[in-house]
Amino acid sequence: MSAYSLPTDVEAEIVRLLYGQAADVNWTYLPDAERTRLYQQWTADPQIGGRLLPFVGTPENVRPWIKDGPMKEYTRATYGVGKYAPLIAKPTTSVDTLVEKALGSGWSVDLESLDIKPLKVVIQRQDDEDVEQRFTWGPVRDFKHLAWAAITAQADGDPLPWVICAVDSFVRRVTPAQKATHERIAQRLGLVVAHVTDG
Repeated sequence: MSAYSLPTDVEAEIVRLLYGQAADVNWTYLPDAERTRLYQQWTADPQIGGRLLPFVGTPENVRPWIKDGPMKEYTRATYGVGKYAPLIAKPTTSVDTLVEKALGSGWSVDLESLDIKPLKVVIQRQDDEDVEQRFTWGPVRDFKHLAWAAITAQADGDPLPWVICAVDSFVRRVTPAQKATHERIAQRLGLVVAHVTDG
């Protein structure tokens, strides 16, 4: 994304509008066709695209700024990560809760180990700190990216077992077929997969 001299207060106002509307439509789990429709709507919106235009130069630059900037960061921001996190009105489920839903109680999350591409942390058994795993999480649609991150890291020498937490929502649940496929892939790759519903 190109760097534009967008005033901080204007950027914050625009991102708040985007994130508010994204939350209303459950953006994280929205199909691509509906995302495309929203990008068009936001680009034409005087309060969003109209306010951006003086700073990004041409109408053709509005959508890339929205897509590659705030909306690329949206999911991470909902988990409290990144520069736009303070602009999220309703944060999503915390990683501590995701770990408990995925693996049960008895795990501690080492937030100092947080990495963001993809989101992942080291977790430790509370009764035995020598037992560690790497816990990565994201929307169900990102399962392949999470799995790829795990096998790439292990191929590069990461000694920790990986847990992939695929998150869905109450309104867009993972299908039994998707779940079975994920479990077969995880078993073949030597990974643990858990499916957790946000909220």
